[in-house]
Amino acid sequence: MAKSASKDTTKDKLLELKAKHFTPEGREDRIARALEILSLPGPSFKVDKETRIWAAQEAEIEDI
Repeated sequence: MAKSASKDTTKDKLLELKAKHFTPEGREDRIARALEILSLPGPSFKVDKETRIWAAQEAEIEDI
């Protein structure tokens, strides 16, 4: 059971760090930068425009 408590502590710490880094104030700028970068020529995988927009705007993606 000690490992479970450690995982909870680690998860809580990660959530705290993400909350500090991904503030609501900077969300629109992060989305704009992500869309700009995703539109540049890059890797060989193909992602349609709708999927790129969804990935940039999906609120829960920051929780991954």
